[in-house]
Amino acid sequence: MSRYYNWGNTLSKDADINIIITSRGRGKTYGLRRQCIRDHLKDGSRFVEVTRTKAELKEIADNYFDRVGAEFGGHVFRVRSKIAYIAPKPPEGKKVKSDQWRVLGYFVAMTELQTIKKRTFNRVRRILMDEAILERIDRYHTYLPYEWECLQSIVDSCTRERADDIDRVHPKVYLLGNACDLINPWFRALGIDRAPAYGYTWYANKLCLLHYEEPGEYEQGKARDTLAGRMAAVTGSGSVSIKNEFGRANLDFVHEKPKRAKFDFGIRYEGETFGVWEDKKETYIFVTRKVPNNACPIYALTAKDGRANLNVARRAEPALKYVVNLYYAGIVLYDSPYTREKFLAILALFGVR
Repeated sequence: MSRYYNWGNTLSKDADINIIITSRGRGKTYGLRRQCIRDHLKDGSRFVEVTRTKAELKEIADNYFDRVGAEFGGHVFRVRSKIAYIAPKPPEGKKVKSDQWRVLGYFVAMTELQTIKKRTFNRVRRILMDEAILERIDRYHTYLPYEWECLQSIVDSCTRERADDIDRVHPKVYLLGNACDLINPWFRALGIDRAPAYGYTWYANKLCLLHYEEPGEYEQGKARDTLAGRMAAVTGSGSVSIKNEFGRANLDFVHEKPKRAKFDFGIRYEGETFGVWEDKKETYIFVTRKVPNNACPIYALTAKDGRANLNVARRAEPALKYVVNLYYAGIVLYDSPYTREKFLAILALFGVR
């Protein structure tokens, strides 16, 4: 396997949404930026780079072309007011004329969603989001509420697609990630609750193509021959940060709920509902992402702003304290690794660490 990511293979599959998960240093970000420049030089199409926050947008935009621009020696690049420009390289000692700068791409932040709707975009072909999946050790960046919906709105605003416009540019989305965690908004939207198989997998009726690249010689060498790799080996974190394996994807305490288990109560947390079921025969508690129709009671733990609604949480406290005691006894089981990790976040509100 080549050290660098094979974008040609992925682009040939022509997926509408592409999720690319590889180890660090495989050059997927660099390769996609290079492709966007090639697109523009060929047909005038443009890209949109998406970040979560305005601060991240500035960090990316300021040095966006520092490395990849060197491959295009006949051109120069600049970013002004959240817009990327390209122009022919002027003769030595000359400046680029103002009318030679052409729009190459746009930069947008999810937290500026309302402002984006007022901006003008044209000929957008590729919509990119780097670090779309956060590393689980990152405590300084967090997912925004409703990221899938935010991205959908950005796509709509940037492309202005019409179903009856046969001549339109067909936009493609690219979500890039390194060390991966199952608990992310993209997997949640697509219903992915277990580590996918290596290679290419289609989801949502072939709307989305996930490429989960298998570690190879490059990753093995990095783990063995670099300082970061040897440091990761001390704590065992190298399986995630170096070898591109999913964090928290093991099947500990994951078990199928038996039909005899009876529904006890439900929990609504951050837009999702979890059911708590009791198997009195085997004395196990099962937590699932499904609840019966017209299930009652359902405790809603979060308000619209995403923070704990303490009044409702107090009403749920007796039931969840009971689950906490069973958790410490090791008899709470889950229908998937995703459910396990999400429900542990719920139990943390009630003292579980």
